[in-house]
Amino acid sequence: MNRAARIRQVFLHAFSQENIVLVQALGICPIIAAGISLQRGVALTVCTAAALIPSCLLMSVIGKKIPSVMRPPLYTLLAMAMMVGCAWLMTTYISPELYASLYLFLPLMSVNTIFTYRAGGYSIGRHPLLALTDAVGTSLGFGIVICVVSALRELAISGTIWGKPMGYEARLPEAAYPFAAFILLGFMAALLQQIKSRYPQTSAEEVLGDE
Repeated sequence: MNRAARIRQVFLHAFSQENIVLVQALGICPIIAAGISLQRGVALTVCTAAALIPSCLLMSVIGKKIPSVMRPPLYTLLAMAMMVGCAWLMTTYISPELYASLYLFLPLMSVNTIFTYRAGGYSIGRHPLLALTDAVGTSLGFGIVICVVSALRELAISGTIWGKPMGYEARLPEAAYPFAAFILLGFMAALLQQIKSRYPQTSAEEVLGDE
């Protein structure tokens, strides 16, 4: 298989076929707890990508050269450092109010199971380009889920999307509770399975096989 086809295969596998949230059921906590507005969803997507991509690249380069017991502390510390940088940028240049609404969740994101599963799993020993592709696909897969859930919950709670009124008069303040996110995730997971059943899928063995 040529390099371009392999990259496409790895991306689609991470983004949709084995979506980190809807299929692997990882990274659910920030969606349930913090995903109540589109702004929050986008911010958490960017922060996740900013931490996951360097962690996966680092593990692809040095993961096999260090003892397995040293890998989790290394990519966790890197993820924490990137989250600190994201927090500083957010509070300094973007929106202190947005940071204030997320400051409890950003530290927890750096020890999210997404990092353990991707940086500590797939990326180790892979070609950096494949590790990068997997990290981008995983980040976007997480991002589209949290953004859709966040936008729908914001619309139900306040009738707005990104703070802009949508002319939606009905209100459902209960959408701020975790059960609403679980229901939305259930419908999205079912929709993804329906789509997957209609199209041929790449097997995990093909994606995880030797380069």
